[in-house]
Amino acid sequence: MNTQAAMLAALFEKSLNLGPEWKVVDAEFREVAGGKDELHVFVERATGSAMFCTACGGMHGVYDTREREWRHLDIWQYRTIVHCKVPRVGCPIHGVVTVRVPWEADDAKHFTALFAAQVVVMALSGLTVSAIGELLGETDTRLWRAIRACVARACAHADYSDVRAVGVDETAKKRGHDYLSAFVDLDARRVVSVQEGRDAGTVAGFADDLAAHGGDAEAVEAVTCDLSPSFASGIAVHMPQAARIADRFHVIQLFTKAVDKVRAAEARESEGKRDLLKRTRWLWLKNEANLKASQLSRKRELAKENLKTGRACAMKEAMQRIYECTSRAEAAEALDALTSWMAHSNLAPMKPVAKTIAKNREEILAYFDHRRTNSILEGLNSVIQSVKRAARGYRNFENFKAMIFLHLGKLSLGIPERYGTH
Repeated sequence: MNTQAAMLAALFEKSLNLGPEWKVVDAEFREVAGGKDELHVFVERATGSAMFCTACGGMHGVYDTREREWRHLDIWQYRTIVHCKVPRVGCPIHGVVTVRVPWEADDAKHFTALFAAQVVVMALSGLTVSAIGELLGETDTRLWRAIRACVARACAHADYSDVRAVGVDETAKKRGHDYLSAFVDLDARRVVSVQEGRDAGTVAGFADDLAAHGGDAEAVEAVTCDLSPSFASGIAVHMPQAARIADRFHVIQLFTKAVDKVRAAEARESEGKRDLLKRTRWLWLKNEANLKASQLSRKRELAKENLKTGRACAMKEAMQRIYECTSRAEAAEALDALTSWMAHSNLAPMKPVAKTIAKNREEILAYFDHRRTNSILEGLNSVIQSVKRAARGYRNFENFKAMIFLHLGKLSLGIPERYGTH
């Protein structure tokens, strides 16, 4: 080796954590026409070093070698490739077994561990896999394999034995396409399970995930979810001890949508109503605390017009005040009064809401026993949506799932502190 190659050899022996069993024997630069120039590093087994079966750990003689290569972190702006004739040992128990080399990434056989770590860090930074591929000159397929392997390894060591309160919500993988459901540990604020679908089987999958990581679905004490019956039967079967809590965000959302329907219908009644309600949509849908002074003043003026929209908005605000009650009994009395008011009103869009509230009365009132909401999950769901938008949806569920866990699973990823050698 020349002086420059010798310097590179020393650098690699340290950065790749080769130890005494392996050594860098050569390094060379190669020009690539129309592409990024490359640095090729050649590693060999040190003479006399013992080789071990990766299955049983037994020390055996070398059976043969196989030429392999790995992509490594770029050095001095050169695309860097590691080459090695990897030994295979002849194990009397497991047959011919390939020796594990210390620089290889787990389950990403084309990358060194440091390169795979760089891929994961770039994904965590918010870059899409396509963007990472363009920057690094790698295919999406290889990059996804590295990300999934890192997440799977971290998930395998996750401990869910202390999960007692769970929030569940669904999101579409693509607009108008199949759904996935995310289950969140409300205390630890982390995603613990991601399942395809939004039904009882989805809850069964969550229970299996929990059990696989030391948890017990029957030990869950509270579950927050929306008002749809999708999860109800699954929760009853797999989390029989858990109180099912109707998430307040979804309850208020029912009212908000109904208020908007009342406004739209009333605006069509006459030209005068249309003029009054023109450009007032957000006056009724936003909380008063979030209105500007001019908007609040306008809303006060409209209240004098005895509008149906004003009455519908008053019903929504009454529901919001119910959540300020200090006891279940107080909330129950107020909820029953509100349900009766809506049911006997002449506001057609509010009547189905009254029926839904009556049907889910116990789940709504369960909030006052546990004071649990999906507010944490709604925040996490915004991250899920941003991940989905960045990739314009995911054709592959496992890829989408891996990205959700990567960003929201609070996993110990085992990424080396020093993943760069630039």
